[in-house]
Amino acid sequence: MTGQHLVLCDGPGGDARAFRAAYARYLASCCRELVALGPQLPPALRGAHGRIADLVQHALAIDQGQLLHCFASPTVGTPLRCLGLRNDLPEFQTRIDAAAATLLPHLLCEMTLRGLIGEGEAIAWEHGAPRLPSLALEGEIVPPTSATGLVFAATSIAAVADGAEIARLPLDPEGMRAACEAPGGFRFERRYHPVGAVTLFATIDQNPIAAFEAHPDKRGNTVDLADRPAAEWVDVLDQAFALVETFLPPTFAEMRLALHEVVPVGSDDTRHLSASYREAVGTMYLTLHPNVMTMTEAVVHEFQHNKINVASYDLGFLENAFHPLYPSPVRPDPRPLWGILLAVHAFLPVAELYRRMRDAKHPLAQQSGFETRLAAIDLKNHEGMEMLRGHAHFTPAGAALFGDLETLETRHLAERTARGLSNVATEVHLA
Repeated sequence: MTGQHLVLCDGPGGDARAFRAAYARYLASCCRELVALGPQLPPALRGAHGRIADLVQHALAIDQGQLLHCFASPTVGTPLRCLGLRNDLPEFQTRIDAAAATLLPHLLCEMTLRGLIGEGEAIAWEHGAPRLPSLALEGEIVPPTSATGLVFAATSIAAVADGAEIARLPLDPEGMRAACEAPGGFRFERRYHPVGAVTLFATIDQNPIAAFEAHPDKRGNTVDLADRPAAEWVDVLDQAFALVETFLPPTFAEMRLALHEVVPVGSDDTRHLSASYREAVGTMYLTLHPNVMTMTEAVVHEFQHNKINVASYDLGFLENAFHPLYPSPVRPDPRPLWGILLAVHAFLPVAELYRRMRDAKHPLAQQSGFETRLAAIDLKNHEGMEMLRGHAHFTPAGAALFGDLETLETRHLAERTARGLSNVATEVHLA
């Protein structure tokens, strides 16, 4: 892993395998972290963890790919990664602990749905009967209210109370439907809606630190559809992802691999406030905006954050990543160089998208304001790159990544020069 090919992988000499390899290593590290998790759990859960860790090790030998994809689920990977922040975010300890308490049954659910529990095996979870949201089902399994535990088997999930089975949920579609219609048994609630052929629109969130916010103009990222129907969100997201598929097809392929859900966090007609969390790989938080290009910018921007977040578990990019702070080209508050690197890593591909749409004479590129917005993105990118050139101390991986960024920036600036446009960045961001 060198840090190369994590910007856009479809340029000259680009390698579409770079992000796929980084993502596979990320999932493998999640698996290792889960197996070693026991000492961090309350004593009452350590016995169950040991049994599940043995099951995970066995499943690795049966179908490594299917097992690793269990850790891609936001119900598994996100709470697992958030455990590492427990001592750093004391105000979120209760939420992190609550998410950790359901992490293991969520993993068992994903393993059951992926055929990783063998015929004749039954794995009991005796520490409550939580709801079980799953992207694979596009919804949430809701056990009976009287259930005190769950039993996961090859073809079913059973609810138990006082040691006796009280309901059974077959996992084949017809059996599940019939069981959920029976009174007093399991229920199913729709929680996810397909967006194109790339991801899901989520109406719930499993991130225990979603209320943590570093942006001065936001107050966290709790689920909020802004009183709009899910269909309205899905429609504009369909349009945005269709533009990505057409004009950045390798990026769209990466999205299909690693972008698992879009979480709505309100609407705003004048600006767009999206977010990602390093601990919530595969999730992006978006506000609804009436302009399709604004939404498209946001999905490219946040997915780029997801990509570099994945790689950051393997690599360090900056020796002076977090101190001191510098003016940012895209934020009103001073930012560490890591934040400025994130910004240009996100917005240089956005500028490339705009250019490809313009060169293809896409109808949206003919609208007023398109070229003005592209010019603003270009100059903000140049400001950020100048800040990094002047102050960043890159690691070898960071230097490789920055080389890819400079290649893209150089092409964009040369194209502006050929069109007679100025590349002079405003002085405020170059101090």
